[in-house]
Amino acid sequence: MHIRVRESSRRRKGKPVKRYQAIWYEAGREFSETFDSRSRAQDKLDKIKGLLDQGQSVASLRDGGRETFAVVASAWLASRHDLKPRTRAEYANLLSEKTRPRRSAEGVSTGDLSISAIFGHRPVNQITRADIAEWIGKLTAAGKAPSTTRHYYFLVRQILAQALVDGRLTDNPADYIKLPSERKLAGGTPGVVDDPDMFLTADQVAALVSATPWPYNVMVHLAAWAGLRAAELAGLQVGDVELPEPPKSRALHIKPGVLHVDRTVITINGTLIYDTPKTKGSRRKVPLMALTTEILRDYLASHPRSNDPSAPLFCSGTLRVSRPTGRRATDSNGKRLVPTAADALAALSVSEAANRNLLDWSAPLRHQTFYKAIFRPAVARANRIEGNGTLLPAGLKFHALRHTYASLCIAAGVPPLHLSRFMGHAKVTTTLSVYTHLFDDDHTEAMAALEAMSRPATASNVISIPNRSAL
Repeated sequence: MHIRVRESSRRRKGKPVKRYQAIWYEAGREFSETFDSRSRAQDKLDKIKGLLDQGQSVASLRDGGRETFAVVASAWLASRHDLKPRTRAEYANLLSEKTRPRRSAEGVSTGDLSISAIFGHRPVNQITRADIAEWIGKLTAAGKAPSTTRHYYFLVRQILAQALVDGRLTDNPADYIKLPSERKLAGGTPGVVDDPDMFLTADQVAALVSATPWPYNVMVHLAAWAGLRAAELAGLQVGDVELPEPPKSRALHIKPGVLHVDRTVITINGTLIYDTPKTKGSRRKVPLMALTTEILRDYLASHPRSNDPSAPLFCSGTLRVSRPTGRRATDSNGKRLVPTAADALAALSVSEAANRNLLDWSAPLRHQTFYKAIFRPAVARANRIEGNGTLLPAGLKFHALRHTYASLCIAAGVPPLHLSRFMGHAKVTTTLSVYTHLFDDDHTEAMAALEAMSRPATASNVISIPNRSAL
């Protein structure tokens, strides 16, 4: 192996430019690569020597690198036996071809920027650092959240890192890529939930529960007053509800119940399966208010499988096909309306909406179906019942009920450490950082208590400490 220096015909400031060839021999053949500096040429030779010392060759790297990213990614995912089913399903979805990509409210799709569309067909040794940087820029320009863009990127980098270890690449082109900052475009601290629409008042929660048909009104109440994630609510079973014996007299205090969060529900290839909770801290006991305890007691009394501890607490449901009335929907001016499915469901009364539900108590809740067929119409129905349509944010998300639980607990004075455990956060710092603005106050009461402790005692058996000037 050696470096040969030659002058190119290209000139810089009137002088010929020197070029440096890294030359090596493999299986009796000469190979070379040209660089603009001696150090880069030497680095190339050092890498070649290291590969040859390990029994590899540049030719074998070249052959291995011809595999497409899709093939390499599939092999990488198959080798990851350490992944939880939820994570494996998420990675598989991110790497899959998007035959029916989602569209924004404006009808814009970013399916052409998916990992599969950009890299899937390309040999891994032809993916360059510039390609990845350009892709990151397009994702950002398309309005993808910085956290989403970073998530996509880190998956690609993991796969290319494995290609490097497997001898398909000499370096990882995903290294040293500038990623978008997680600072919010509208200001604020990343990770902090400070959107007012994510926090409901107790009255708003009650209105939403009232507008939701049974049995899902119980789940909505539980989401706001116990703070479980959607997948955790779907994973609840009858045996996870621990209720004390009812009081013998209404005058006696009702002992609160407890929810055991031991599993979640995830979707893999369209099939619902039970999975472990999100983190170790997510497996927990959540204390319930007396009101929630009584609501669950009444609910279980009507649950057709209440004697089976393994039965889903909240069941699957589908909508009955509605019979056409033969009447055209019109506005106040007699103009024909073509309502969407969500509009039609929201126009139903709560009892009518309940009659449209076909309940399957043998299967757990499918959250996506519940969200479209039950929750979104319930939000619109609550606003319609209110009259002015502004009681609830029109775009209210189900996850906002979990944030609502946090805000209600903080307002009630629940200590951060206890709240962290109730919500299943891995660390109390997560709770403090996500809801930092909710913990902010002027500390008037705490300072008043501290001030009272600092006042000198006046008891006859207490001797005050003299100040320095009196000594």
